[in-house]
Amino acid sequence: MESSLRVAAFEDGAFQPEEARRRRVKTFLLGVLTRNSNILDVSLTLITVDGLDATDRLVEQASRWKGKADLIMLGSLACAGFNLVDPEEASSRLGVPVLVVLSRKPRKTAVRRALKRHFPDWELRVKIVEKAESFIPVKLPGGQAYIAAFGLRGEEALETVKGLTVFGGRPEPLRAAKLLVRGCLLYTSDAADELDGVDLG
Repeated sequence: MESSLRVAAFEDGAFQPEEARRRRVKTFLLGVLTRNSNILDVSLTLITVDGLDATDRLVEQASRWKGKADLIMLGSLACAGFNLVDPEEASSRLGVPVLVVLSRKPRKTAVRRALKRHFPDWELRVKIVEKAESFIPVKLPGGQAYIAAFGLRGEEALETVKGLTVFGGRPEPLRAAKLLVRGCLLYTSDAADELDGVDLG
């Protein structure tokens, strides 16, 4: 793939763990559409901490860019705690490849153990995690990264990630998404509840 391809990258926002233990809490899922390191558009929605709505919310947001995005990029399968994005389902529903780019080597055993300990629906969550069993190591300017590709061959995925990484250990679309979501106001759970169902785009 050429470096000029249009990438929709998604990152999640911060939340307060103490509050999440007491009640339902939501945080941001921000998407940014980029081309040649230029930001073309931004989308914003809410997802439930430790819920299972991240895949649907991501697909809803990315569908706004149907015909404009060539690739979906994620910094992790896990958003808002353990709200897991199903990359295989997202790729199928959107009709474009999905790339997951981790900055650290995935700790599969520890993740499975945590899911089994804390979630009644742990088997469903583990099935999502297992869809990304094979992460390919790639050396970037800022260090090692690990990628899993859906709808894209491994060799092509490696070249795509390298071509989109200018410096550091993250491709530019993910770096832009993370910087933008950090700039969003950290809403309390009450404010997030008020925004539930509101189109933030």
